[in-house]
Amino acid sequence: MIGLSVAAAVATFAIHDFTPDFWRFWEAAQNQPVEQQVRLWQQLNVAPHQAVFDDLAPACKDQYDVAWSRAHYFPDLPRVVPAIRSIVAGLRQQLEQANSRFLKTFPDMSWSGDIYVMASGYCFSGRAQMIEGRSALLFGVDAIAALGQKDLIPGMQHELFHRYHRQFFEFEASSAYPLWTALWAEGMAMHVSKQLNPSASELDLGLVPLGMTRQVDERRADVAADFLRKFGSTAEKDATLYFNSNEKTDAVVPPRAGYQLGVLVVRDLSKRYSIQTLARWSQAEAKPQVRAALERIGATRSR
Repeated sequence: MIGLSVAAAVATFAIHDFTPDFWRFWEAAQNQPVEQQVRLWQQLNVAPHQAVFDDLAPACKDQYDVAWSRAHYFPDLPRVVPAIRSIVAGLRQQLEQANSRFLKTFPDMSWSGDIYVMASGYCFSGRAQMIEGRSALLFGVDAIAALGQKDLIPGMQHELFHRYHRQFFEFEASSAYPLWTALWAEGMAMHVSKQLNPSASELDLGLVPLGMTRQVDERRADVAADFLRKFGSTAEKDATLYFNSNEKTDAVVPPRAGYQLGVLVVRDLSKRYSIQTLARWSQAEAKPQVRAALERIGATRSR
């Protein structure tokens, strides 16, 4: 476990790095038959953290099914292991530096929880849930590697910002909140992650499908105008179009366009306010500002 102690902050989160146990598993299992790999996975990677895996079991029941992992996970590991090695190289120092940067930017962070870095058995690249009774963020380095991402820090800081943001801005992605609240929450998290990781790729930032950023930039006026018509919508189809699906279903709006449109809104408002001020707005404070920014974007033809 990497404990985080920053005198100026009241954050009490801790970072738990389970990857050493994954490497112990892989050293023993890499040349073994798949049935032996299944046993070694349980013995060397799962058992040392049984309580965590037990809490994950309901959400990960499909991937943790022995028949599924035997057919899909273990045969694929030789392909992704080199990428996992690259992602976790120097991980301890990366995590300490990344979270120091975050707390320097947002020193009033007060989230109390845990961050887990682990091999997830392809259940998740990143997720948030309660683990052992505490709020937690979890990052699956095997799934991150399989997706072609090379750096877990931007995604970690994106999710960490969501925990910070909820100190001021009420929003839950799984609830029927108005569409504009997702735009603001995700746009802010994307913007902060990019600011803290200026050399990060679109893939590592989560701006996918690739090409979406360019398409939104090119169509920003039309996309902003469309979003304004759906500003307060709680319809699942609108959330799916703007945030949840990679499938192209609209002639004007690219899939998951809400993430980049949200970034454009934040950039517009950053001309007038600091990022710390924007992060502390309540829904009542943010709503008219987000609408006004979208109207400005909608009235301006893309360059």
